[in-house]
This record gives sequence, C-alpha cells and structure tokens, in this order.
Amino acid sequence: MTELIPSSESLSKIDHRQLQSVSAESLWLANFTSLNTRESYRRAVAKFTVDMGITSSDALYSVTQAHVVAWREHLRSEGMSNASVSQHLSALSSMYKVLTDKQLCAFNPVSGVLRPNERGKGGVGSGKTPALTSRQVHRLLQAPLSLYEVRKPSELQRLRDHAVLALYLYTGARCSEPGKLKVKDLMLDRGYWVVRMKIKGEKTNIVAIAEEDDQDNECLNAIRDYLDFSGHGSDANAPLFRAVKHGRNTGEPLSRIAFYNLFKKYVRLAGLPDTITPHSARSTFITQAYELGMMGEDIQRTVGHSSITTTEAYNQSKRRLRKSASLGLRY
Repeated sequence: MTELIPSSESLSKIDHRQLQSVSAESLWLANFTSLNTRESYRRAVAKFTVDMGITSSDALYSVTQAHVVAWREHLRSEGMSNASVSQHLSALSSMYKVLTDKQLCAFNPVSGVLRPNERGKGGVGSGKTPALTSRQVHRLLQAPLSLYEVRKPSELQRLRDHAVLALYLYTGARCSEPGKLKVKDLMLDRGYWVVRMKIKGEKTNIVAIAEEDDQDNECLNAIRDYLDFSGHGSDANAPLFRAVKHGRNTGEPLSRIAFYNLFKKYVRLAGLPDTITPHSARSTFITQAYELGMMGEDIQRTVGHSSITTTEAYNQSKRRLRKSASLGLRY
C-alpha cells in the first residue's frame, strides 16, 4: 500500500499509461470520497502489511484466512479495543472484496473471520465514551466567555469557540462534522432553524436546533452572535467556522485537529477530566436526550447512527441504575 493514486491537482501531468498501471489496491483506496474514511482504511491496511511482513502485491493477493485470524489475535494482544479490531478487519475485508471481484484473489480471506463484539452490541450504556453532567456542560460552555486565561483571546475567537462548543453539545455532532459546514447550512426549514451536516458515509443529516421564533436557544444564538461579529454571515458558501489570527478572520476553515484542540483547551480551562473529548459531547447529547424521555429512534436519526444499538451504547443515563431489579431485593 505504498503506491497511491496521484492527487487531482497533478492528474494533468500524468501519462495515460501511468494511470493504467495503478494497482487495484490503490484504486480501491482512492475510490473513497471521504478523506477520513480513506485515511482510516489506509492506516488499517498499511498496519496489516507491516505486521504480516507483506512487501509485494503478489504476497498481498495470496493471503489466507489463517493470516487474517493471526493478525486479529496480534491486534488483540497489542491491547487494541474490540471496536478498533473490528474496524481494522472491516477495512481489510473491503479491500479484499474488490481484489476478489477483479479476480486477483481466489476469495476474500476476511470473509468468515469472526469479529470481536463491537461497541453497541453490548447493550445500553456499553460504550466507553464518558458523558458530562448538566453542570459540567454549563462550565464548558461558559469557558470561552469567562476570564480563565491570563492572555485573553480575542472577542472573535471567544464567540467562535462558544459557537463550536454549543454545536457539539446541542447536536451530538462527530468531531469532524462542524468543519464541513458552510454558512448556508444553517437555515430555516418549515418553521425550524436547522443545521445541514455532512456525516459519515458522505450522507446528509438535517438536525433541527430551534423553532423559528425561539429567542432563547443557546446554540442558535451562539452561532448568530459569532456570524454577526465575524462579518461573513452573508457569504453563503463560506466555511461556517474560520480560523482566527491576531483577532481577525483569516477566511480559512478550521482543520479537524483544530476542532479537537479547541475542545480540549476548554475542557482543561473548565477543570474537567482529561478523558473528556469531542466524542464526549456526542455521548452527553444522547444520554441527556434519553433522560428527557425522547424516543431512541428519534435520537438515532438526529445523531446519524445507522443502528439503534449503536445509539443505545452511548446512553450513560443513570435511569437504568435507578431501575435495577437488584435495588428492590431484601433477603
């Protein structure tokens, strides 16, 4: 997997014969339109080739089920979580399905290899991502607006960061999803303010965050305040969240790592545990929604899960503890 298809910027410089010689495994990888998926699958298959000592396409095409089982056990011996092991096997299976279809392999060696139990199949609350309490959420949301730092950030940065945190906590968005938003993705739809997100699998997920006449919605107001101050609210095709330098809008979108670092910065300033990540906002959103009595299917649709069991795994609601049958027993 060391050979990758050339980037689109350089295609005009590539000879037709060179494109014909691109390997099937490289084309498989390049066919994914999601950069996150492509990078995740690239890392998984690259690890497989390194761990198994595969250095040529011929060796890659001759892999057997025994190789895959041995690799699965190797990953587990390294302490990799069941979910991560399953994701690595899924990436490998995706590649071998293409290689098999092209008759470069006799069969898909990953087919039939048992996967460890994935997150979501262990029942309600089986996920490991910690959720926040309402009080912790309030501290986190107030952190950009409070004087926590000796060196006070610019007003533009404070408003932007507050809007980012609010979007995470009020929509349950994945870490990378706010970075894909454009200004036009915040819009009115049938009496509701909605955010139109590009989610996993390059799907579109529309999340209603406020009614049209809601004047007190924290998420909507935070985004509006930021756009009003930044001055790019009328530029429909502009990135919603832009980088800030020397107190000014650079016009460049925030990178994925910038969103992660932003979130972790305010976790630290709010005095929250270091284990809290942007994914904790997703777990918090799902847990709070269950606490409010919302239907699991509605929560599932809002966060863009393909399976209700995955949604339930994020539910850290204490309600299930209060209803434990053990609490009623007296021997």
